[in-house]
Amino acid sequence: MCGLIGAISKKTSQTGQMYAAAIDLALEKMAYRGPDNKGVWFDNQTCFGHRRLSIIDLSENGNQPFHYNGSDCIVVFNGEIYNYQELKSKLISFGYTFKTETDTEVLVVAYRHFGDEFCKEFRGMFALVIYDRTQKKILFARDRLGKKPLFIYEDEDLIAFSSEIKFLHAFDIPLDINPIALKNFISLQYIPGPETIYRKVKQVNPAEVRIYDLNTRKTSSKNYWSAFDYVGKSQKIPDLEEIDSLIKTSIKYRLIANVDVGLLLSGGIDSSLLASYMEELASKKVRAFNVSFTDQHLDESIYAGKVANALGMELTTLNFQDVNQEDFTQAIFHGDQPLGDAAIVPTYLISKSIGQHVKVVLSGEGADELFHGYQHYNYEKHYHRIGDFPFRAAEALLDLLPESGNRNLEKFKNTLTKLNSFTLSPGTSRWSAILSPSMANQYVKLDESEKKESFEIQFNDLLNNFRQHAGKLESSLMLDLITWLPDDLLVKTDRMMMASSVEARTPFLDHKLVERVLESSGHFNDTLFQSKNYLRRLLKVKLPSSISEIIANRPKQGFETPKVKWMSSNLSEISSYLFSDENLNQNPYINEQAVKKEWEKFKNGAPTAKDRLIWNLFCFLEWYRQHCEKFGFKR
Repeated sequence: MCGLIGAISKKTSQTGQMYAAAIDLALEKMAYRGPDNKGVWFDNQTCFGHRRLSIIDLSENGNQPFHYNGSDCIVVFNGEIYNYQELKSKLISFGYTFKTETDTEVLVVAYRHFGDEFCKEFRGMFALVIYDRTQKKILFARDRLGKKPLFIYEDEDLIAFSSEIKFLHAFDIPLDINPIALKNFISLQYIPGPETIYRKVKQVNPAEVRIYDLNTRKTSSKNYWSAFDYVGKSQKIPDLEEIDSLIKTSIKYRLIANVDVGLLLSGGIDSSLLASYMEELASKKVRAFNVSFTDQHLDESIYAGKVANALGMELTTLNFQDVNQEDFTQAIFHGDQPLGDAAIVPTYLISKSIGQHVKVVLSGEGADELFHGYQHYNYEKHYHRIGDFPFRAAEALLDLLPESGNRNLEKFKNTLTKLNSFTLSPGTSRWSAILSPSMANQYVKLDESEKKESFEIQFNDLLNNFRQHAGKLESSLMLDLITWLPDDLLVKTDRMMMASSVEARTPFLDHKLVERVLESSGHFNDTLFQSKNYLRRLLKVKLPSSISEIIANRPKQGFETPKVKWMSSNLSEISSYLFSDENLNQNPYINEQAVKKEWEKFKNGAPTAKDRLIWNLFCFLEWYRQHCEKFGFKR
């Protein structure tokens, strides 16, 4: 795992060297993404920088920017190509020779042989930039499911790229906030790609290869993989043995490393199943890591302890008492873009504990999206079955009642209002969203055209593409995999782990496993596809009987946090400042009156207070404070 940054001048009169100082400064600040080596390279129009976290081939041969064949190709690469050894053997059979044991060299040789289709050969997670000096073109690419980040800024003179959006401030370029992206964030707690919080910065899409031609100064783009190609294609549902084999193969690949590999163990179904496979496949004793909360209804550590004891794993538990202001501000800093997932704070703290022991951990992201683990998938099934009329009727009935003073009833009324205020189908996000776009409009300063734009349109278009291959409900249930997962959950894991120089690997997101599940997604009413029953049944086989029934039959808990308590106690000083009249009045993007009204409800403990909305606004206000300081690059 590493950090990338670079600049390409569109003007032949400018040299890459003019960006070297800015890139070197950014590399100093992103040392946490790769403390093992720093490298800068430049030529006529181009300057590349790299930070290395050594995982495979720990020698200097793996340092980057990586030069191939007398510097015909220059590569900066973040991630892992898990099948690099098989691919290397294949390329040797074609007559290629290799000078290193790195997956980076295999990557660039694959490009030389397969051309622009080279990413199809990879089984892994990656963000990469290749400068082909012979053909005078630069390629940008990401893995199929968007596990690794890559941001690109472009104007008439410059293309700049980075693993984290904040480091683009090093170039002293105008990074203006995109109000539509902000509205989407307030609705969703994340910003769906390829848009970002900045107008002129875009994400490279998952499974995209983007090519900039230095001669013509034109950019082209194509996708080398699409989930749409697999949804609903198989008439046969996989049996338990097939899923078992796919997961086992995935974990074998993700145990490949020249350093120790640990496990994030919550005590839930996903991580407990990973623990059982690791205990079987790893060549040495596995160290697991867990977070313990003082609030008993949030604490899963007792289950993690049971699993670790049953498998003979060494468990390190972070006893999470209360968050402090520094923890919160650092989590927001490392979140990079605005990210309202409150789990970033404990994830950031556990990463610091993990970083003292191992460089790599396995994590269970993706299991819920693939195997229907979220409760809102059941809600969506009911919604499709009965239509929206009962929801509209219930909202109309409740509107006739006076404010009850009952917090749960008020939350239910807010949910009905949100559901009924969507104008297009946003799929499963109708349940996970905090607000619909029309509700979010009141909190952001927007012109009339911006009020009409939102994630609702984007998600509906994605659903319509899915529906060319699959049914409406089936399509909706797959939406989280290409929206919420890459732009929230994987962002949280990547950024918080990399804050402590830890690489997170996600076995449930091996593309071979994802393809097989997507192919059989039309069988969503089969018992095996209900509430992660594939994984529950595997657990009963893999775990010792003394613990298997307890873990396999646990309901989905999620990584919940006491965020309301934090804001009212340990974070009260910073929250009071960020929501103060002085601070809100200075923010040109927020509708201060609407935000003040919600803040007053929250402070007074009103039953109508929208706790998730307040936390989301809290995260943005702190992010904006750091943005105004250019994340440490202000001159």
